[in-house]
Amino acid sequence: MGRGEFADKTGIIKGSLIRIEVSDSEPRAGVLIAIAQAWPEYATYLLTDEVGIKQKNPEMESLAKELPKAKKAS
Repeated sequence: MGRGEFADKTGIIKGSLIRIEVSDSEPRAGVLIAIAQAWPEYATYLLTDEVGIKQKNPEMESLAKELPKAKKAS
């Protein structure tokens, strides 16, 4: 994927991508968020540079906790 397509998919300005690639500076949080939103399955890897970390979904965990209560109530 070229920079133009990446910029279109993430909404990150192409010039910002180039500056991040060629400088020693770290990307700002907004850049990381935009990339994570475009590819949520890689969000943990993007932030930690670790593979094999299972991502958790707080919404699903909350629903799982509520399920036994809902079953008892019905």
